[in-house]
Amino acid sequence: KLPVTTTPGPRDFLLQYVDVAVLLAALGVALWLIYRRRSRRGVFWLSIFSLAYFGFYRDGCICAIGTIQNLALGIADPGYAIPITVLVFFLAPLVVALFGGRAFCAGVCPHGALQDLVLLKPVKVPGWLEHSLGLVPFLFLGAGVAFAATGSAFIICRYDPFVPLFRLSGSLPLLTLGAAFLLVGVFVGRPYCRFLCPYGALLRMASVVSKWRVRVTPDYCTQCRLCEHSCPYG
Repeated sequence: KLPVTTTPGPRDFLLQYVDVAVLLAALGVALWLIYRRRSRRGVFWLSIFSLAYFGFYRDGCICAIGTIQNLALGIADPGYAIPITVLVFFLAPLVVALFGGRAFCAGVCPHGALQDLVLLKPVKVPGWLEHSLGLVPFLFLGAGVAFAATGSAFIICRYDPFVPLFRLSGSLPLLTLGAAFLLVGVFVGRPYCRFLCPYGALLRMASVVSKWRVRVTPDYCTQCRLCEHSCPYG
């Protein structure tokens, strides 16, 4: 007896490349908005588009966050062929992060966009708690790679709190988990991205060596540090 599938059906070959084209275009627009236009409003509207396309239209799949598992299984199992579209979704945001920081997180990831929409009254997370919870994504990343490499399960996708919301269907525990993250997200900026997302952990490490960074123009900066205190993401 075959198990009931929980993923979208196979997508037409050509449409898979449309998804790749949309991803690459969105990453390019994000870099342009961040470093050339310096437009927060532009990044916001780009994230709304990403939420609509990669989230609700594509049902949260294909997702850069879950591609970590495909890569791990492909390395561990010679009989598993990684689709080229999955490889692009894994590599493109990482390559961008190496040069321009986490532009994917800023305006292309539907998970982040959904959390941004519910952020109403951000509070500052204590430094010790921020540091402690910041280790969880790396633990989740290690567990996800280990389970995928052994062919046991794709736990990153299985326990994704937002994909059931994108698909408007899923088990009650996962829907409850997604709702809980959004409830916390009313007060804490992007709790999933900062304290659980395994792909965000990879992008965080890649962005450490990024060539381009957003900086306040020295001629205009008065060292008031208001921007640091107002940032809802620490």
